[in-house]
Amino acid sequence: MPVYGTIYQEGIASWYGGEFHGQLTANGEIFDTYQISAAHQELPFGTVVRVTNLENGLTVDVRINDRGPFFKDRIIDLSYAAAEQIDMIRPGTAPVTLELLYTPKIPEDLYHRVPDVDSYRIQIAAFSAPERAERVRQTLAEQELHGVVREGEDSLHRVFLEGVAKQDLEQTVSLLENLGFSFVLIRGEQ
Repeated sequence: MPVYGTIYQEGIASWYGGEFHGQLTANGEIFDTYQISAAHQELPFGTVVRVTNLENGLTVDVRINDRGPFFKDRIIDLSYAAAEQIDMIRPGTAPVTLELLYTPKIPEDLYHRVPDVDSYRIQIAAFSAPERAERVRQTLAEQELHGVVREGEDSLHRVFLEGVAKQDLEQTVSLLENLGFSFVLIRGEQ
């Protein structure tokens, strides 16, 4: 679990633009080097980090929408606009710290994004033993979440939350994570 407001990582930042401008980022957006964004190797897409240039104390808050950098000694690649904010265009790199400000419960990935509909179905778990699925459903009921168990053609007993409203999706995913269900499948309901 990340601790917000503390240093997450320290290392070297670089910036990118040029031939990458107008290309697709790793999360499916069009890269605009004149907008503030960044690439990181592992943080979820949509995470916001505060980048502090340790040479001059300048900061910029960036949203992660790409993967990189792919140089061994670098921890983040900034867009031209973000690099300009912390005065690192001319040197090309700078020692920085990264502070986590926000991590979305649902990563912003246009390739694998959750559909934009009004209602969702969340699969929480799947078991071959029906009693295990029923225990999970009871755990959900204790939190006033109305889970259902459905047996599939593959004989697996899947536990779902159905009819989760769009405005409740992130809060519901957060509650499930706190209950220990970190890897859920989210599908739109028509």
